[in-house]
Amino acid sequence: MLRKKNLPAPKCWSDLLDPRYKGEIETSHPGSSGTGYTILAGLVQMMGEDAAFDYLKKLHRNVTQYTRSGTAQAKSVAKGEVGIGVSFIFGFDNERQHGFTMVKSAAPCEGTSYEIGGIALIKGSRNREAAKKYYDWLLSPAGQSLGAKANSLQYPANKTFKVDPKIPTLDRVRLVKYDVEKFGKAAERKRLIERWEKEVNSLPR
Repeated sequence: MLRKKNLPAPKCWSDLLDPRYKGEIETSHPGSSGTGYTILAGLVQMMGEDAAFDYLKKLHRNVTQYTRSGTAQAKSVAKGEVGIGVSFIFGFDNERQHGFTMVKSAAPCEGTSYEIGGIALIKGSRNREAAKKYYDWLLSPAGQSLGAKANSLQYPANKTFKVDPKIPTLDRVRLVKYDVEKFGKAAERKRLIERWEKEVNSLPR
């Protein structure tokens, strides 16, 4: 799509504000998508809150839609519905693995947020010992290696084994120092989403 319209592939967050990308960008709604919220919270931490909201207002002009799903963007790009999708890198790599070789991915030059997939043992729950055995297995090389075999290309938490080459490397990804505790709180999430709805999503495009 970008080549067809003679548009360069973006490499940085700042590139996405180029008026030439109007209607070419799809991302997710932070109120319905954990991915969308991770993007919002990451920009706030990287730029400062007011600067991040100023950026998001400008980006809004180029966004064609905010999807409910945080992983829809890779498929939208693969199908040629949009030229640019803002989401986690592994989704775009997954589309490429499925034959959509025109799909490319890039981590923003300024830095980017991330998530850590989590599991939890609920206090007082049944089958505690069996659950602990499952968690130990899941975090072992055997458990962690199943992701790539199932085309789930998130980077594994266990670094003691050779990662499947299908999984996108983090070597060229500049990660922000993400405050999981602060931005994981329900009150902070609610506050930021309400501000985004009021100041960004309410704007015309």
